[in-house]
Amino acid sequence: MKKFEIEDSKIFMHELFSGEKYDSFYMMEAAIKTGIDYHINGKNNKEFYDKEELEETALEEYICWKHIKSTVYDLIKGENLPLSVKLVLMFNRDNIVRLVEMNNLPLSSDDISALFLNIYYEKGELTVTTGTSLKSFSLDKSIDHVWDSTAERYYV
Repeated sequence: MKKFEIEDSKIFMHELFSGEKYDSFYMMEAAIKTGIDYHINGKNNKEFYDKEELEETALEEYICWKHIKSTVYDLIKGENLPLSVKLVLMFNRDNIVRLVEMNNLPLSSDDISALFLNIYYEKGELTVTTGTSLKSFSLDKSIDHVWDSTAERYYV
């Protein structure tokens, strides 16, 4: 896990909500504190969709950031800045596979549950932390280092 202090929060937030850099990430959860609190679970409710819709689209377990970012943005925009915003984004499965292959890691992409970007804003400060979740315990921390490095080069 690595923590990054984002110095220019306007540029970062503009890219997050208006750019495409994060669009392929999944959103696991969002917690927004304005005049009231909003909590969004990013897990898709498959029972909401009929059989045809499920067959036509490969509905993932979590919603893609590009499909929810405008909704999240609508909750935080306004004259007053939000008191806090917490977003938990996850690297998508295809990108995890590529990351493992490109870095010749000693584990399979199937061994990785998730790679996270935790975005947290409070009192004018914006921080991003990385996180990894493996399906089983491992003393090998190479995926942690590769993910930290990748996040730093491309996403923060």
